[in-house]
Formats: sequence, C-alpha cells, structure tokens
Amino acid sequence: MKPVPQDRTAGPVLESLAPGNRLRLKEPSAAKGCFDGAWWPRSREPVAEFSALVAALADRSGRVDRIGFNPAAWDLAPARLAHGPNLVRLAGFFGLQQHTVVVIGPRIRHLTLLVIPPEAPPGPAERALSAASAADSTDAALEILRDSGVLSRQPA
Repeated sequence: MKPVPQDRTAGPVLESLAPGNRLRLKEPSAAKGCFDGAWWPRSREPVAEFSALVAALADRSGRVDRIGFNPAAWDLAPARLAHGPNLVRLAGFFGLQQHTVVVIGPRIRHLTLLVIPPEAPPGPAERALSAASAADSTDAALEILRDSGVLSRQPA
C-alpha cells in the first residue's frame, strides 16, 4: 500500500453537502454489513469533496480526524485538510476498495461509506444511496452499484 505524500495541507471547506441528497447514513441500530451508509460526491476533486463530507458529518456526528480512500479513485489529494481549527488527515491506500471511504473521528469511531461515482446518473445514484443506507443492507460495493444500475454488469 502506497500512502499519499504527507507534506501538503488543503484550505478550508468551500461547499457543504446537502444532507440526505448525497450522503445517507444507516441508523445506529441497523445491520452493519459492508457499509454504514453511502456518499455521492459531485467530482473526484478531493479537497472540495472531502471538505463537504467532513462538514456534513461534523454537523451530525462531531469532528472528523481522518479519511481513508483509494487514490486510484480520486485526483491527487493533500495529506491534510483544514476544517475550522482542526486538521483532517487524508490517507490514501491502494489496498482499500475503490468505491469506499473510511472516516474516523472521536464520536464517529469508524464509518465505512460506499462512494457512488460522481458521473453516475441521478436515478441509479439515488437507488445506490438508498440500498447502501437501508437498515438491512449487507451487500458489497460492486453488488450495490451493479444492482442499482450505476455500474454495468459484465457478461459471464
């Protein structure tokens, strides 16, 4: 696993997510499964998108300390992201599943989110958001994304 270089820090939040539109979390009592919810970023630009994610989660769950992601799924990311007086560490790991981010914070603990590709059409993206955040959802990323129509099925 190759981590992202650790010498860059990004600036403050530029835009926040509309909670419920692009970020959905399971209820705490829901089945854990593979994901704790789903997120549909607007782009692959990590400063803007991770800033919006941090802001949305901070409003709900408190401070975010770290985000883990697969660098192959994102544009070049800084090592740290400024969020108010806090710094969020961004850790890129090629071993992490491509359609996944992991968010860690004092009250969040360990939150695993399905990442819906930004270019996904609204209908399939909405189905994937709903499927991954459903209380009984235990499916893997590719299964959710294929069943929702975000990714095409490969012939057998």
